[in-house]
Amino acid sequence: MDLEFATEFFDQFTNFERIQPVRTDFRLDKLERLCEIFGRPERACPCFHVAGSKGKGSITTFSGSILKASGKKTVGLYRSPALTHFTDRISEVDGPFSEAVYRAAFDELKVGAEKFRRENPHTRLTYFELVTLYAFLVFREAKCDYAVYEVGLGGRLDATNVVDPKVAIISTIELEHTEILGDTLEKIAAEKAGIIKPGVPVVVGPQKSKTVKDVFRKVAQEKRAGELVFLPDELKTGYFLDDEKRLKMHVDALDVDLRLVGDFQAKNALATATAARLALPTISDEAVKSGLERASLPGRFEILTNAELFDFPKIPYLVLDGAHTEGSIKGSVATLATYRDLLAKERTYDSCLTDFALDEPPLLLFACARGKQVEEMSRALDGAFSEVILTKPGDFKKPDLPRAEQAFRQTSLKTTLIEDYQIALETALALANETSRGLVVLGSLYLVAEAKKYLRSLSPSPW
Repeated sequence: MDLEFATEFFDQFTNFERIQPVRTDFRLDKLERLCEIFGRPERACPCFHVAGSKGKGSITTFSGSILKASGKKTVGLYRSPALTHFTDRISEVDGPFSEAVYRAAFDELKVGAEKFRRENPHTRLTYFELVTLYAFLVFREAKCDYAVYEVGLGGRLDATNVVDPKVAIISTIELEHTEILGDTLEKIAAEKAGIIKPGVPVVVGPQKSKTVKDVFRKVAQEKRAGELVFLPDELKTGYFLDDEKRLKMHVDALDVDLRLVGDFQAKNALATATAARLALPTISDEAVKSGLERASLPGRFEILTNAELFDFPKIPYLVLDGAHTEGSIKGSVATLATYRDLLAKERTYDSCLTDFALDEPPLLLFACARGKQVEEMSRALDGAFSEVILTKPGDFKKPDLPRAEQAFRQTSLKTTLIEDYQIALETALALANETSRGLVVLGSLYLVAEAKKYLRSLSPSPW
């Protein structure tokens, strides 16, 4: 469902996913007033609140899956950005709500929001504020038993920070959105720590420095938060291929086999399991294990095997990964190396793999939005690939193509710039097919979304 009746309305408002905001654009008083007008819909059901630089979407997905496995009938998920449809933002664990739920909540929102605008003509509402309010209304209309809210940007002044959660989860902090959140890890951590609230337990993922942890300790103490838990920096993991030659990961500390792979996902899973046990002390180990193992998330090292690439029979695999920070790129490179090693070993036993150039580095199709650390990302990709096609991350986010091209030309990668992302995608698929190489689409969830849309237009399939 695209929900055009809602998206046309939301598109009237300033969208900071499209344009660059400034620090003064963020404030909570508007949404607090709107929530009062609508009868505090954010309090309609208990919730988890998830912040951090990387892994928020995965933790949100893990959380919803665990809550569902624990017996909660209806669990709302609020995530961003939408990968292919607007309902990706506001959904139930198992998919979209009914159109009747979305429409009833929207009708309520539109009447109240337009009244607010008339009565407050000098107050500018933003896209994210209204979509967040819409999520509250949808979850109330659907009578959700629980909800999980992913922070959009930062934490302290993010629109989601009007909720009063049962537990707060903060993933690893990296340098990101420095013009808004601050130019050091400590400043960014202070913004993320803004979701910490009195009496609420907090789970903090692995951090790069003691001073970042000190920021969370200080804020938790000042806010008189509940229990504060720091996760270990390293977890023991093991990888294997399932029957469909997709990568799966065993996490020893949890005794689970995850569909979401990468050592960082092991940490995300542990953070979620820890949070679930703090929020729901009676939850069973079986529910935690089942929830973690069921969880999947498009665009996070998502593997399409040769059997699914009907129009490109000579491509052994296609990896779709929205990693867009230096740390997450390094994680993707490591996971890719593991996957390629396992495929090479499998070739010994599977004659279907002998026709592919598995010993050759895969082709890289890369795009990132303006302001990302493309120099650091390009260096992290050097060595894992020998050839890259650079392009725009779709029409939604603006790139800095000259900067990206310059960064990649400082590496050993053969670099081709194709500004039109549709042509770049078609070129990459054709070249990978011609040379029997794997293809990796990386650097932006928006580019991943465009790739999925294009492939679906060619050969609709269950994925």
